[in-house]
Amino acid sequence: MLSSYTNPRTNPELKSLYEISLLQPQPKLQDYFLRVMTTLAEYFSVNYGAIILRDDKRDSLHVEALYGIEMEKHPRLCSSRKGVIGEVLRSRQPMPIHDLNHEPLYEETLKSQKQAEKIRSPLLCIPLIAERETIGALNINPLYGSKNEFAEDFHFLAVLSAILSPMIRNYHFKMEGWHTESNPSKLKTAMLEEILKERLTEMLNRIDPYVELKSKTGLLGDIISLVEKIMIKSALEKVGDVQTLAAQLLGINRNTLRTKMKEYKIKSR
Repeated sequence: MLSSYTNPRTNPELKSLYEISLLQPQPKLQDYFLRVMTTLAEYFSVNYGAIILRDDKRDSLHVEALYGIEMEKHPRLCSSRKGVIGEVLRSRQPMPIHDLNHEPLYEETLKSQKQAEKIRSPLLCIPLIAERETIGALNINPLYGSKNEFAEDFHFLAVLSAILSPMIRNYHFKMEGWHTESNPSKLKTAMLEEILKERLTEMLNRIDPYVELKSKTGLLGDIISLVEKIMIKSALEKVGDVQTLAAQLLGINRNTLRTKMKEYKIKSR
């Protein structure tokens, strides 16, 4: 099992997970998923994989990324959440799919002999969970075998799911945002939060917590001041140093802007 290995240089599980964790985001989820599965295929015999996301507004499931079969030859939408996939989404527990003929997503596809050869049972269905929300599932053929009801597979794929889920959630969020204009302010705030979270997390990972505790410099205050300074300078540059416009862009009054500029020693051109 995954936990019984200790040497990452000779361990295919750890090597594959490490390489996958280093993969950079791609413009499309399909491109990113292909890189993930191609990396996985270097260490395991894997010939099929699918990312299935839930759509709560339409109460449906839709396939967003595939490996091993062309998108045109695979069903994209399923209006039913019955079957094992639906149960995995409800229970948040991985399960094997032994009979694809009883899965609404696959039953029509398997009527074609050519497509049936590409998608074979059993498939393993792994929940994708990000920030405590079940966003979808990963369907993939077994990597090890049916020993102990796929215990080894589920152990390894749970770790893989933990790596993929945040990335997939970001893709899903962006896709929804690009097609939604009903609340641009909420979308803008969420995108800003996503960017700041990524950058600040990266910064915190570089800080020694013990050194920071001893210094008592007030990390939160420093970050807030730094963000304010950067935002004010950027706003001034964007509007050609017109303070009234910069204040409007930042959502503060002109006197507050002037006070902050004096505090941070920001000079107009």
